Amino acid sequence: MGRLFSIVCVCVALAATAATAAPQHKRTGVAVMRPDDGTLVGLHELRREGNLTCMASHTHSGVSAGLPSRKAAEVAAMRNWSEFTALEYGDQWGNPSRSASKTMKCSHNGTSHSCDFESRPCRR
Repeated sequence: MGRLFSIVCVCVALAATAATAAPQHKRTGVAVMRPDDGTLVGLHELRREGNLTCMASHTHSGVSAGLPSRKAAEVAAMRNWSEFTALEYGDQWGNPSRSASKTMKCSHNGTSHSCDFESRPCRR
């Protein structure tokens, strides 16, 4: 819990800094949101992928551990990814089914299952 609190504090501080700084985005032909929406979206390069706007290279990871089945571990890892992503960028970015470049790596030790879900956040 202490580590998550530290991460959240750093993210809030970065968001405040980003919100007050003048946007300095490279002109690459890629749509980039301004950081004045109160989130950290403006720190990342965005691009259109079909009908979605996705972070061009930034990924998030969600983890789970000690669950009784692989399915439960997968669901918990995606929920962890979703909650943290939505906290940083807003609810519209926190849907793992809309994310891109998805990987799910799972392991088990006896009856205990753990997973690590990683992907690039996207929104409609």
